[in-house]
Formats: sequence, structure tokens, C-alpha cells
Amino acid sequence: MAWGLLTNLWRLSRGLREEVVPHLEHLGLAPTDPWLLAEIERHHYPTEAVRAMQMPAPTISQMLKRLEQAGLVVRSLDPADLRRYRFELTEAGRAVLEESRQHILKALERRLERLNPQQRRQFAEWLEILAREEAPVSKE
Repeated sequence: MAWGLLTNLWRLSRGLREEVVPHLEHLGLAPTDPWLLAEIERHHYPTEAVRAMQMPAPTISQMLKRLEQAGLVVRSLDPADLRRYRFELTEAGRAVLEESRQHILKALERRLERLNPQQRRQFAEWLEILAREEAPVSKE
């Protein structure tokens, strides 16, 4: 059962990815960029993005550098702690995040239409429970 569940989760993830990646590439985004932009919109600090996305700090740093070069985020010193940097979305970053978010949500919604409202709620509850346990973050 566990392998079948894992296989189905993989298929769902792969199907969504195959559908949305061309649109993200058209926007100049890598597949994980919308999630990083959303984290920066919420928290502003790379350490929070590392924690939320469960990715190594050097990876997040490189992603932020690329997004900064693309004009989607701006880096500034934290006024409360001049040793820290904080990031904010630019207008272009907000627009790209919203467009990518809408495209991803539409792709997921098309799949969720196969479920009735009760099944959707139950699926969301179960998925939240299963996703709650945090995976260890690699120190690469």
C-alpha cells in the first residue's frame, strides 16, 4: 500500500510539474522559484526560506542570487541587525509570483475536480497531517 501511495503521489507531482514547468520557464522561473518567492513575500529572510522549503542554505542562496539578477527580488541590510540581509519582492516579482501561482492552482484544481467536496476536504486534511513531519535539512 505504501509503495502504491508513493507512486500515486509521484505521478500527481510529475503531472503537475509537466504541466506548469513550460509556463514557469516562459516566465523565466525554475520549478521551485514560485515557492521561494512566496516564502520571501511572507518572511523576507533566507533562513526562513531554508526552514520552510527544507533545502540547503547554499541552494537557497544561489536561487536568491538568480532571482535578484532577474529583478524579481531586492536585497537590503536588515535595519534591526546590520549583519543580516533581508529580501523583498519587486513589483515584477509580485506579478510573476501571482501569475505562476494562478497557473499552478489551475493545474491542481483540474485534478481536484475529480473529487467531490467531502473528498477534497478529507484529502487536504490527510495531506496536511502527512506533510507536517519535517524532513532533516541537508548541510551540503
